[in-house]
Amino acid sequence: MYKFKIFNNLEGECDKVWREFEKKSLHNFFQDFDYIKQLVNKENLVNIVFIYYEEKIIMILPLEIKKYFIFNVLQWIGTGVSDFCNPTILKDEKFKIDDQKFLQTWKKIISNIKGFDLIFLNNQPSIIENTSNPFAKLSKISYSKVYQIILPSNFDSYKMKIKKNNNKHYYEIHRTLIKQSNLMKSSNLEFDINSSFKDKNEFKLIIKNKITQLENKEFKHNFDEKFVTTFENLFNNENKKFVLFNLKVNSKVISSCLGIVYRNTFYYYLPMILSKEFNKYKPGKILLIKIIEWCIKNKINTFDFGLGQEHYKKYFSNFSFNLYRYLSFVNFKGSVFYIFLKLYFYGKNFLNIKKS
Repeated sequence: MYKFKIFNNLEGECDKVWREFEKKSLHNFFQDFDYIKQLVNKENLVNIVFIYYEEKIIMILPLEIKKYFIFNVLQWIGTGVSDFCNPTILKDEKFKIDDQKFLQTWKKIISNIKGFDLIFLNNQPSIIENTSNPFAKLSKISYSKVYQIILPSNFDSYKMKIKKNNNKHYYEIHRTLIKQSNLMKSSNLEFDINSSFKDKNEFKLIIKNKITQLENKEFKHNFDEKFVTTFENLFNNENKKFVLFNLKVNSKVISSCLGIVYRNTFYYYLPMILSKEFNKYKPGKILLIKIIEWCIKNKINTFDFGLGQEHYKKYFSNFSFNLYRYLSFVNFKGSVFYIFLKLYFYGKNFLNIKKS
């Protein structure tokens, strides 16, 4: 069986060991130590779990206990604001996680964490950098997909691979390129990029525009002051690159996207349509193609579309994986919240099916 150690803060030994392990681990931007540290809330009880095999650390679980009404919930740090929530896993082709040993260890871990009524592990990717996520196996029901592009060496290869897999998806890309050409004939089209974006005032404006766009569509969001501060504090971090893309027509920005480059993956994080004037040309898709071209040119391996199953993501992607959600209760009070959440997610999924 694996061994484990639990820390209730991110200081001292936890900080040192985590940062060192991060250099040789499988994880995404949303499990980066500096990002997680920004999300720690003093009101929540932190439980950082290090799992060991033969004295060697193999996994880190950034957990916390958060209060919802009268219920205490054990969840990932970042639940509700992060696209993906998962462990950080040792990067070693020779080592494979034993599912049975992991399950036994997980049961011991939760028996050593006190003061919660329910376990809620949301946004579980089935894989972490092509390695199976053991937490995804706790729940056998997938509720969403994540779309990515595994980027080739040139844009023509990307198009041909899309065409080989699905001619309808290729047509969507081809049609976007035609619209781009038509727009260039009628207007002055510019593609503007800031590959070292750090402007805090402009970031606040980006968030304001994104909130307006979402509220106009009656979508919920988590773009509060804490969210803004989290990213402002990460702007000067050397391991993370924030890139702002703008599509301009006659010097006016009509579409933009603030993306993140982390560990050779581009995260398509905050895309926006800023004007309806040229909607018939699909400016969001034109900008998307330009970003894909930029990623290929800069030898980025993976383009990640993040959460959401919008059709255009499926059309432009060449790879996908499932997202899972794990719910479990430990007492009667937790069972009440468990039933409520089950009904809530069932209703939400039903409405999403009807919309699609």
